[in-house]
Amino acid sequence: MEDKAHFYHCATKGFAHSILFADIREFIAGMNRIGICIARGRGEFPVILIAFCLMDNHIHVILYGRRCDCLKWMALYHRLTMIWQRKHRQSDPVDEEWDYDAWLIRDEEDLKKKIAYVFRNPTVAGMPFLPLGYRWSSAGLAFSDPTESLANGTPVGGLSIYESRRRFDSRVILPEDWILLPSGLIWPGSYTDYKRVERLFGHPWNFLYYLNQRVEADVNLEMMQGRVSLPDYDILRIAQTIALERFASRDLYSLDIPSRVRLCADLKKKTGASRKQLARILHLQVDDLEELFGREGYSKSSFSMKT
Repeated sequence: MEDKAHFYHCATKGFAHSILFADIREFIAGMNRIGICIARGRGEFPVILIAFCLMDNHIHVILYGRRCDCLKWMALYHRLTMIWQRKHRQSDPVDEEWDYDAWLIRDEEDLKKKIAYVFRNPTVAGMPFLPLGYRWSSAGLAFSDPTESLANGTPVGGLSIYESRRRFDSRVILPEDWILLPSGLIWPGSYTDYKRVERLFGHPWNFLYYLNQRVEADVNLEMMQGRVSLPDYDILRIAQTIALERFASRDLYSLDIPSRVRLCADLKKKTGASRKQLARILHLQVDDLEELFGREGYSKSSFSMKT
């Protein structure tokens, strides 16, 4: 199956202590790096980018290609990120191990769910943004009017080779029709197949419907069977958000034990966190959570770019 192209959800494990993108400059460079990797891989490991989201300590992308090529793309993004950080960061670059994987997307419904999961990341993490309002993802491309952005941009082909290398810190030749915005950001619609997202959902209302679905439980349980897990810091933020909604308090440790156990049930569904991790974060005994954890699985099939 891996020698044929399919849709894959690729993600890095959230760093426990390191910051992947520390400020706007690093996010812009991180966004442009996605385009650079797409352009760089066209001959050697071609993939098509469907959707992405950059968070401060991890990334999510949905790619179409062979699994081996998707993983090569992730490896290239990792390598170029570390090169950029060593060259431009005043602080130390990320010193934690990068861990990433690619999960096969089973069918069209699964693709809709995974796109929603990727775009919902900032909101679920407790950031004060709707998915469409988060700047560092491709969520805002679908069903949007790019006229103003394109009017304010200039074709990358108008840059000299020297200026292109200076701006993007790369020798990769980018397509001449890609658009560079005044902020220094390559317009993400240049390298993201957001039109496929529009065709997939069919109508803005259907797109919004999926963005409002709580898809985290199923997706996180699937990822949990692999290697990616959220760090304590992210799970703590999600726990505080749930506690505020359920118990009208963000102070987790003022809750009694039964309330914290109920909170763990919600966290398990949202994050797929292990029993030991939940017990550690909520200051509970591991045995208190035994009934929450059973064996769960899923079956895999596949579908192609023709859907």
